[in-house]
Amino acid sequence: MIPYKVLLADDHQDSLEILEIFINNHPQYEVVSTCSNGEELISNTAKFKPDIVITDVKMPILNGIESIRKVLQFQRDLKVIFVSGYNEFAVEAFDIRAVDYIVKPVELSRLYAALEKTQTDNRIQKISMKSKKKLPFKFKGAMFFIPFSDIFFIEKAGKKCLIHTKEGTFETYERIGYLSELLDESFFLSHRSNIVNLENIIYIKPQNETFLAYFRNFDKHAHISKLKIKEIELKIKS
Repeated sequence: MIPYKVLLADDHQDSLEILEIFINNHPQYEVVSTCSNGEELISNTAKFKPDIVITDVKMPILNGIESIRKVLQFQRDLKVIFVSGYNEFAVEAFDIRAVDYIVKPVELSRLYAALEKTQTDNRIQKISMKSKKKLPFKFKGAMFFIPFSDIFFIEKAGKKCLIHTKEGTFETYERIGYLSELLDESFFLSHRSNIVNLENIIYIKPQNETFLAYFRNFDKHAHISKLKIKEIELKIKS
């Protein structure tokens, strides 16, 4: 499983170091950036596109709550956990949809419980989108919701994923594993870098040591691993 990306923001270096150790010791999470003020939080969120931000409230230049307000304007699905030495900001934090609010000093079990809440929230959202049969993803600063039936296949290309659809090809920085979790049983991870829509495949043909899947009225093809071909054939026939 690819770990969730976490950004930390706190103007106290010792607090940052403790949080970083706690999080990097958990196999599901990875710290991708640390910040010491609100301006860095905003710029580094735009740069690293974390899944989760854990931030102090009182910081120089711009406080944590105001920084998150600005960040949510361009990354609306961000999960936020506030960490503070004061209780008084909790109501304001939850008003901007914080997942949790932890009062310092931070205990390991309390932090992990807060991180688990971010995943519970994610699971609820994934179930909701699956029931609507639409794939949500960010593209050029906008949020798109593409019907499952319009998707031919998804292709991992470097740090991006290309979503090939009847309306054209979209780029996103979402992980292919994350996108796979949002899709239903009509989709199959046919190759380490391809997810295919089984309902839109019209034929499959061998190509050297692999197989290629072709789609109606679409000039690109998807790859199928020879280890997956029998399973795909069974799924298409069933």
